[in-house]
Amino acid sequence: MFELKPAVWIIAGLVLAALEMVVPGLVIIWFGIAGVVTGILAIFIHNPYVQFSIFIVLSGVMVVCSQRIARRITHPEPEPVGANRMSGAIGLVVQDITPPELGRVKVNGEEWRAAAEGAVPAGARVRVVAVDGTHLVVESARERNTR
Repeated sequence: MFELKPAVWIIAGLVLAALEMVVPGLVIIWFGIAGVVTGILAIFIHNPYVQFSIFIVLSGVMVVCSQRIARRITHPEPEPVGANRMSGAIGLVVQDITPPELGRVKVNGEEWRAAAEGAVPAGARVRVVAVDGTHLVVESARERNTR
């Protein structure tokens, strides 16, 4: 097999790194870096099989690691769905809440059964504290501001 000079590895690596600016995806850059590193190591290692092995292993490790890191960084938190999206929302009491009886509140245009620790009259503003099965647990919107 023919021997690649260190300059060939370094130039190929720089070309691949420059190509990353044209082709998006954050993949080609790792081959470019592996080419430059292989070129530097080729000054000391003259066996072409070892050089290609270093290039392949280095490229593969960097691509896999970068993809895992990118996936972890860019993975957004899932949006709450269903009733779980109600926590923290402000609503209006439509029917008196008198514990232990449930009342009714209107939150985000939807009417829900609601429970509270104390009595809350109709027309009062409330904040959703939690979702308990098919009803909301609320507190007076003024209550939270005074704490």
